[in-house]
Amino acid sequence: MNIHSYKVLEFNKLREELSHYVTIEENQEKILELEPFKDINSLRKELDIIKDFMDFLKFDGGFEPNGMKDISNITRKAQLVGMYLEPEDLWALNINLRIFRIFKGRLETLEKYKDLRNKFMSVPTLKNFEDLINKAIDPDKNIKDDASIDLRELRTQKKNMVANIKRKFEEIFSNPNYSKAIQEKIITTRDGRSVIPIKTDFKGLIKGIEHDRSSSGSTVFIEPISIVSLNNKMRELEVREREEIRKILLRLTDQVRLNTSIINEIGTSIIYLDILNGKSQYGIEKKCSIPEINNKEMLSLVKARHPFIGESIVVPLTFEIGKDYNTLLITGPNTGGKTVALKTAGLLTLMTLAGIPIPADEKTSIGFFNGVFADIGDEQSIEQSLSSFSAHLKNIQEILNSVTKASLVLLDELGSGTDPMEGSAFAMAVIDYLKDRKCKSMITTHYSEVKAYGYNEVDIETASMEFNVETLSPTYRLLIGVPGESNALTIAKRLGVSDAIIERAKSYISDEDKKVEKMISNIKDKSIELESKQEEVEALKAQAQKDKEEYEEKLRVLEKEKNKILKEAYEKAELMMRDMQNKAAALVSKIQKEDKTKEDMKEVQKKLNMLRTSLQEEKTENVEIKPKVARKIDYKVGDRIFVNSLNQYAIVNKINLNKETLNIQAGILKLEVSMDDVKTVVEPKKKEYRPINAHSKTRVKNEVDLRGKLVDEGIYELETYMDRALMNGYTEIYVIHGKGTGALRTGIMEFLKTSRYVKSFRAGGHNEGGIGCTVVTLK
Repeated sequence: MNIHSYKVLEFNKLREELSHYVTIEENQEKILELEPFKDINSLRKELDIIKDFMDFLKFDGGFEPNGMKDISNITRKAQLVGMYLEPEDLWALNINLRIFRIFKGRLETLEKYKDLRNKFMSVPTLKNFEDLINKAIDPDKNIKDDASIDLRELRTQKKNMVANIKRKFEEIFSNPNYSKAIQEKIITTRDGRSVIPIKTDFKGLIKGIEHDRSSSGSTVFIEPISIVSLNNKMRELEVREREEIRKILLRLTDQVRLNTSIINEIGTSIIYLDILNGKSQYGIEKKCSIPEINNKEMLSLVKARHPFIGESIVVPLTFEIGKDYNTLLITGPNTGGKTVALKTAGLLTLMTLAGIPIPADEKTSIGFFNGVFADIGDEQSIEQSLSSFSAHLKNIQEILNSVTKASLVLLDELGSGTDPMEGSAFAMAVIDYLKDRKCKSMITTHYSEVKAYGYNEVDIETASMEFNVETLSPTYRLLIGVPGESNALTIAKRLGVSDAIIERAKSYISDEDKKVEKMISNIKDKSIELESKQEEVEALKAQAQKDKEEYEEKLRVLEKEKNKILKEAYEKAELMMRDMQNKAAALVSKIQKEDKTKEDMKEVQKKLNMLRTSLQEEKTENVEIKPKVARKIDYKVGDRIFVNSLNQYAIVNKINLNKETLNIQAGILKLEVSMDDVKTVVEPKKKEYRPINAHSKTRVKNEVDLRGKLVDEGIYELETYMDRALMNGYTEIYVIHGKGTGALRTGIMEFLKTSRYVKSFRAGGHNEGGIGCTVVTLK
């Protein structure tokens, strides 16, 4: 990238501002040296991770960066022979390990932010090592008493020794013979030994060792003889304490050495986390977003803002280069915002390429340019001279020698600072050169010839910064497709310059220039008219959308009411169906208890059919028929099924697919029932038996175990078993059904009450299984 471009686009200033958002000092240097990515895939991955991190900060609380530092310095220090880490180093290590572990744990809990998770999930944590440090060191970076058994014992002895020394001093303070000698009843320390202040004139009164004198000489600090031995023991305990602390720190340092590779991996992640946090915090504070990166060298800015202009005063810019045209020629008066438009485009492009969120809409798309080149002067404050024109020429020449198809070129007031005719010719020649190289360029100019050239040339789009001649102030709106007027004479007239001078000035304007200005004025008027029409169309579209939403809301309410009515109708039909089932069940029960003739059976059959027909008619009148859905048929003719409404088994005689009904044989009854009213019976696998003849029988036990079976399966198996039991001559059998929920036992009891095989039955005795077994006496 061009160093001069970094300066004029204020990328250096942007990097300096961003460096204040990171915590680790070494990272601040990295941010100041931040450069655009060289690989598009790496850039896209970086921006995806930043987007995840920004969302993580905004919606999931983020993480606390306090205490983050480059811990690689600590691991390097631990490698030195004979060295051990100080508590400050170990505590800093502990804090950073904890920060990363908590961050990773929260990512795992959230189960989102895929790109962010993939970046850190493979990095291990060292919770056990954190616990070791926490056990040995407190938050004030002091070694805890419980760091080792020996240290706890030594500190207990020290406390006792301090108490003894204090008691001895209190005895001295309370002795009336010493009261006039003691300067002040306080215990202080000199050279690590406990002493008391004594008046110089009475120092011989208290025998002891003099350690120090006050600056005035009126006080001496004496260690009484009675305290010397205690102080000696205290010094010994302190030496032993320091040695024990050294051993503790050595052990912890050894753990650092053993885990150096993992700690360095976590340290690298912490450094990257700090940079991520800095970029993301900047993006959130400046209301930035992550743009799309395209590989077509196309620049499409949507509601873009310059990061150094307050959000409340900046007018967002929306334009594109590289899709329908490669060159955007911006015209308009001075102070209109042309330079800001160029700087916004250049700086936002550099920010994106360096992996920094930008103050623009997320629909913004920025090409992967391999170079951003800018030559932007400051004509608003400095009148250009030949030397400045020469400087511009030098910059432009360097740019022209470096540009490629994948370059973005930004040139402010191209050709200015010299004769207008030659300046216009030079500007058009430079534009032609850039067009031939197919690079993307944004160029500002005042020259009428260049305006006309850009308006009529293919692959060049003209634009202007809007200016309100009534208020003599710019609006900073960028109007695409509209060349701008200089408005110099209009502004002069409104500022009070005499008409004579204005008219004389107009007379010096060539006919060609007048035609150009008139053309520009006509285009502007048409553009304003078109914009007005566009606003009317947008208003009509908004009203149409509002009407559509109101209609959809009314339709939703009607649909809700319709569904409520249908629900009530279906509930009514369900009640009718249950009533019919109860009546049918009553008829079947009556048939089973009474011996009916064929005429009686026909009458029953007729009543059942009448009930079903009546229900169908009632349902048709009240309920909207739902469209039929293809039904999966799980049974065939001859299958044994269970009819819910009859509470009885039956055999399928015929399947009516169109009507979704079955013709069944239930005992002596032949009925047509709905497929929804039946369920299939799972037949147990039948064992192969040899044919029974007059001389042989299949031997069976006098008990049957039905535990774990469904009620229907259990009854079916019991009925089969009783056939074989009777054939084997049993008069009493044991039915084992278990206790469980009681459902199987109840079903079997109901079956035994109506079975033609059963004479009587009873619950099992104490030695027969209790209520988990039923003893059945067969006929």
